Amino acid sequence: MKKVVFSISKVNKDEKLKGIGYIVENNLLVPSISSKGNPYIRVFEDVAVKCRKVGDSDNEFKGYVTISYENVNIYNKEKNCYDTLDYIETTYFIWFKFV
Repeated sequence: MKKVVFSISKVNKDEKLKGIGYIVENNLLVPSISSKGNPYIRVFEDVAVKCRKVGDSDNEFKGYVTISYENVNIYNKEKNCYDTLDYIETTYFIWFKFV
């Protein structure tokens, strides 16, 4: 388990998630808070494998990671109900540096 400072943003979005997390078995674990206010740990898989070194630095990495989600519930305002999407892919830009 290695401690890192990270910055995560969705591709083509300005919102960023920043903070301190951990690299465990090539996965990035970051603390998050759900829409209901409950804390949980968010996992970005294979980040250490997919991100590359920045310049000549040995402890700074960045790259793009695509995460797939299955059976996602999306609220439909027109029908006033939830629709279930079978599969969605989201691409994130991830930067991290070991502390």
